[in-house]
Amino acid sequence: MSKYMGFRRKEWLFLLRWTVATAMGCTVGSPFIVGVLFVVGLAASDGGSLGNLTTLILFTLVNFIIGTSIGFGQTLALIGQVKQPVLWLPVSSVGGTLGGFLVGLVSLTSFQLAFLLSLAMPGIFLGIAQKVVLIKFLKKATGWVIANIISWTFAQVLLLAGRANMDGNRLIIFLASGAVIGLITGINLTWLLKNFKKE
Repeated sequence: MSKYMGFRRKEWLFLLRWTVATAMGCTVGSPFIVGVLFVVGLAASDGGSLGNLTTLILFTLVNFIIGTSIGFGQTLALIGQVKQPVLWLPVSSVGGTLGGFLVGLVSLTSFQLAFLLSLAMPGIFLGIAQKVVLIKFLKKATGWVIANIISWTFAQVLLLAGRANMDGNRLIIFLASGAVIGLITGINLTWLLKNFKKE
């Protein structure tokens, strides 16, 4: 098993650390996300329009929380792997915030389209922002944005599928979604660090 995908034991340990750190980051941010979603639900139940400035702010805020909490966990996982891992946190926060802001702008005209875009948008903008940092310590970051888009889309679908049963399992659903993101991006990052790390 340790030779699968060419990974050695230390690379498998990094993949495990990355996956756990991403899942924990997602879970730590989940109470704030649930709170923001609760506010959106209240606005909708009061008959207020969701296509307004409040929705723009809430989309931006949720994605800032996602980018920051996951970026923090991933920064911890990168310690000892790369130089200046602390750069990962601010670019993750900025990427998440920008993705949320753009989805929020779309929500001003179509909430349904914004909802669909929100499935992959965190992956697109986090991937692009994080790739800027990856290039500092990798010769190339092949597939990073694609891995992010795939992982975030799968995680969002898992999150939506679990919404019906979220009463007592909220943290488990967020943990599982974060683990999906961590596993898919972690496989890509572990492979990149193995093959393209700058000396």
